[in-house]
Amino acid sequence: MKINLFDENKRKIVYDILNIFYEASEIEFGEDGDIKILEDKIIFKDSSYTYNNNYDLKATLYSILVNETGYESPWGMLTGSKPSKLLQKYSLDELKEKYFISDDKLGLLIDVKNEQDKLSFDKNNYNLYINIPFCPTRCSYCSYPTLVGAHHDRASYIDALCQELDMIALPRHLASIYIGGGTPSYLSHKDLERLLAKVNERFSSFEYIFEAGREDTLDEEKLELLKDYGVTGISLNPQTFNERVVRAVGRSYDFDHFLKMYEKALDLGFVINMDFIVGLVGEDAESFAKNFQILEKLGPDNITFHALASKVGSKYRENNKMGSVKDALIISEAIKNFTDKNSYKPYYLYRQKNIISNLENVGYQKNNKAQHYNIAINEELENIVGLGMNANSKLTNGVKYRNPRNLRDYLYNITKVIEEKNSILKTS
Repeated sequence: MKINLFDENKRKIVYDILNIFYEASEIEFGEDGDIKILEDKIIFKDSSYTYNNNYDLKATLYSILVNETGYESPWGMLTGSKPSKLLQKYSLDELKEKYFISDDKLGLLIDVKNEQDKLSFDKNNYNLYINIPFCPTRCSYCSYPTLVGAHHDRASYIDALCQELDMIALPRHLASIYIGGGTPSYLSHKDLERLLAKVNERFSSFEYIFEAGREDTLDEEKLELLKDYGVTGISLNPQTFNERVVRAVGRSYDFDHFLKMYEKALDLGFVINMDFIVGLVGEDAESFAKNFQILEKLGPDNITFHALASKVGSKYRENNKMGSVKDALIISEAIKNFTDKNSYKPYYLYRQKNIISNLENVGYQKNNKAQHYNIAINEELENIVGLGMNANSKLTNGVKYRNPRNLRDYLYNITKVIEEKNSILKTS
């Protein structure tokens, strides 16, 4: 679809709507467009549609493309990342009328809100995110600035991270601690224990989550270390149980070892989350059903279903790869059926740019084991302080801070980073 745009300031607005219906490679801005967007009107196929403001532009363009393609997005023309915030402004009827959101997704928003209302949050609370930016391989869908392979100086990174943990001006008791990445479990046993010991020396938390995402980086000793140092939950993320698809994105696959790690984690009493991605290349709705069959037998406490987002910097984006939009919609409905049948409740939800089928990422839990951190960060209910390379901090007073994006700058500027971050913490 080629777009002739009168006002370049409207490019993002127009692109966001087009992206609901077309792949990025199919969208082109230039002269002699299929659609002409003038100062106050849209011209398409010899018809003219007037608009008065940016909302009218989005709504009119969305309606034109629904008629043109026959596709109605389940989230309508909504492109924001945190749709739950709209419940604070509009009634369900208003949301449906204003954004064309389906009854299904409105129901999902209400279910999420009901689960979150069971928990308490305090805008004065602090939650700690610790970033471990190392991975054994880079997955094809990933755009995160991870450091791939064993040759990076992980010991020096842990030295700097321990310095940041030592000096950061936070209270001892935190609402939650989340160690993510990257692949935190890719650390050596020695570096992992150094990190865990330093965290415990400085902080305590009622929730302590460790992202043990890849089974190929885990062994029983690491799981026992996590338990010994007070970790309460782990995220063990297969992304899919379909071996061919897993290997195609650049990950190893050993289902027997995965089961062994899962059973060990169960024995140790961890709250266990598993992540899955809807929209991986080579996985259609029929093959995705294998995940439901295995999940029904395993019954983890939490499951997060991510709809694939095409991100700049990923191999998927570079090669214009993404799974079937049609299959993603079918899988989305199957997720609802599976979670309803197995008593999983949606407790947090967020969306991303260029997300397949204009869908969403949803975390589900059962037996009242929702993760506090996931809600706090996604709903922006409490202070989040990030440590480590490329880690973000966002305070409830609106102040933000990002640590250096690469390892060299983080290690070289660690003292400055600590001083700058402590200065903003004094304002909170």
